[in-house]
Amino acid sequence: MNQQINLYQPMFRKQHVVFSAMTMLQVGIFFLIIFSSLYFYQSKNLKSYRNQLVTIDKELVQLSSQLMALDGSKKKSKSKLIENEIAKLTKELEQRERIFNVLSSTSFGSSSGFSSYLEAFAKGHVEGTWLTNVNIGQGGVSLGLKGKTLSSELVPVYIQKLAKEESLQGSSFNVMEIARHETDEGNSEINFLLSTY
Repeated sequence: MNQQINLYQPMFRKQHVVFSAMTMLQVGIFFLIIFSSLYFYQSKNLKSYRNQLVTIDKELVQLSSQLMALDGSKKKSKSKLIENEIAKLTKELEQRERIFNVLSSTSFGSSSGFSSYLEAFAKGHVEGTWLTNVNIGQGGVSLGLKGKTLSSELVPVYIQKLAKEESLQGSSFNVMEIARHETDEGNSEINFLLSTY
């Protein structure tokens, strides 16, 4: 009895791993550290602006009380210097309030940062798929993912895992493209694209 084994079948070929799980974990941790650093740096700057705003508010209250004291004592001579100082401080206070309001609003995007999205992509990992490009735009409103997979059936599984992540709740991928690509070595790889825009 003879049995032949075909060594040219895909399961006997050497599989090329572009990124190992450890590499993806290191990249994820790297981005987590970078975005956390940026978040804390910006919050520290915002805190210093708030402290300056409080100081200016106190100075304005002091100057206002001094001006009222001068008016209360019925002195007719008003100090032009105090009026100029009050006008200057009032203008500076208004500018700082505008800066504070702009920084506090979400017009620059999500105030929670991007680390929650990267964490969701890492948790949603499906064996046999890997991401080659992540695009987070408009403060997390638009998401774009490009990647490769060993099987086209893994892409819907990946999407379902991502849908369960809290930071991606309310996001829906409007575009999904899956294409088979022949490599120079004669192997085929499957590329996919997911996009919310």
